[in-house]
Amino acid sequence: MSAPVFLRGLTASAVLVSMLSAAAPAWAVQLSPHRATYALSLDGSTPAKRVNGARGEIVYELRGNACAGYSVQLRQNTDLETEGGRLNSSITTATWEDGDGNAFRFRVVNTVNDESPEEADGVAERRDGQLVVKATKPEEGTIRLAKGVLLPTQHVVKVLDAAGQGESLVEAPVYDGSPDAKKVFDTLTVIGKGSNDPKGLEDAATKSDLAGRMRYPVTISYYERGTDTQTPDYTISFDLFENGVSRALKLDYGDFALRGTLTSYEALPQENCAK
Repeated sequence: MSAPVFLRGLTASAVLVSMLSAAAPAWAVQLSPHRATYALSLDGSTPAKRVNGARGEIVYELRGNACAGYSVQLRQNTDLETEGGRLNSSITTATWEDGDGNAFRFRVVNTVNDESPEEADGVAERRDGQLVVKATKPEEGTIRLAKGVLLPTQHVVKVLDAAGQGESLVEAPVYDGSPDAKKVFDTLTVIGKGSNDPKGLEDAATKSDLAGRMRYPVTISYYERGTDTQTPDYTISFDLFENGVSRALKLDYGDFALRGTLTSYEALPQENCAK
């Protein structure tokens, strides 16, 4: 069984965060710098194959703005109790994306059971609408992606813009460098009705700049581009606040799913930006 990989939901909720390179949104999407921690457990509502238990943690941190660009750091550590024994997956990602979605730096490190890590590392630049990726890991090379491919924070803002305008579907190809610096994922996002009702929220989701904020239930399905399968590689569900913060995560890998509960939230300093 392959190890779970938390590819973007929080860089997307968060997974998940920058300004569109096209025209400005019809309403002002303002992403809040923040640090959020999520406790992971096996999701009991989804039948699990060969997985008996799970626990772990995600720590997600977003800094910057549309003027300076956005930096995201994410750490996920997951322990799975499987029929074949214990499996530990440790994933760290560090990215920077400029405010117009025209430049991107990424580094992804995935380690399973303390074995030699798998790494992806590189930079991307948009030229005439086309992303050109120069990768250094897992191997050196230049990859030219099709026009219209979004970067992670572009995608989140596109989803938030659609939610603010009452739209329920967003389709977009997305590139974030993982897992091998080559793949583009076609995504389908389903957006539910917004709410600012605090009932049922974790304590951490009712304080600071989250208090009283509108949030939207979001489900994003990821399909590897170039394959014929109708089944997504994985699906991420979460509540997405209008400032880009996420709660109530569900990471569905097909054979099993993880639940992520927001345990702490800290708003980080935000610098002024005229954009």
